[in-house]
Amino acid sequence: MNKVYIVEGRHDYNRLKEIDPNLMILITNGAAISMTFIEELKRLEEDNELILMVDADNAGERLRRIITRHIPSVKHIFIKKEESTSKNGKKVGIEHVNRELLKEALSDIKTPTNLSDITFEFLYDLGLLGEPDSKKRRLALCEYLNIGYVNGKNLVSRLILFGYVQKDILEALHELET
Repeated sequence: MNKVYIVEGRHDYNRLKEIDPNLMILITNGAAISMTFIEELKRLEEDNELILMVDADNAGERLRRIITRHIPSVKHIFIKKEESTSKNGKKVGIEHVNRELLKEALSDIKTPTNLSDITFEFLYDLGLLGEPDSKKRRLALCEYLNIGYVNGKNLVSRLILFGYVQKDILEALHELET
């Protein structure tokens, strides 16, 4: 089964080709994704492994939600915002990631499983939702798990998507606190 990487733009495409010219890459052409493109992905999904690698910004997260909604089996690569910010600090994108980090990211593919016991109540009990410092704690957890940053509402979905269970979250928080 071939791997097909899905990126937002031409610069992302070029950056990945620098790492490995043999990668199969599709470009969404930004956040305005069409249903024609979604249908193309659905056809490709039949014989290929689809891997989503979008920017760590609002447009990238929007794309991630749309594509995941239509193609639940799509796999994910996350790159932290601070690792994908341009030198002048004004732009965020895969094209700004240094070569070594990009190579590492290509081997850290998250596969959706949806086998989880995570609930909103569990995250509230841990202070990841509904507390003054919840955002800070969520950010640290998301970074530790390398699942991209999400708000409280979407944290449950992201953890469930990748099959994290309560034990995983408790262990992660314990590691973060020590």
